Amino acid sequence: MINIPEEFILHSDDTPFPGLNLALDEPNGLIAVGGDLSTERLLNAYRQGIFPWYIEGEPVLWYSPDPRMVIT
Repeated sequence: MINIPEEFILHSDDTPFPGLNLALDEPNGLIAVGGDLSTERLLNAYRQGIFPWYIEGEPVLWYSPDPRMVIT
């Protein structure tokens, strides 16, 4: 079981992502849990080098493994 830091939980759709320096080493690059898959959040995530991993019925997991390319 993974211990998720409280600051990783996206409680609402406008909760910002934590700083990338907080990304977990294991699993590699996990940076946030929850939130939505709106266009605004996806663009915000991609601009920071963060991408979602989604499985229906589960919370969205957001990753930024090191190294990671950033699209600007």
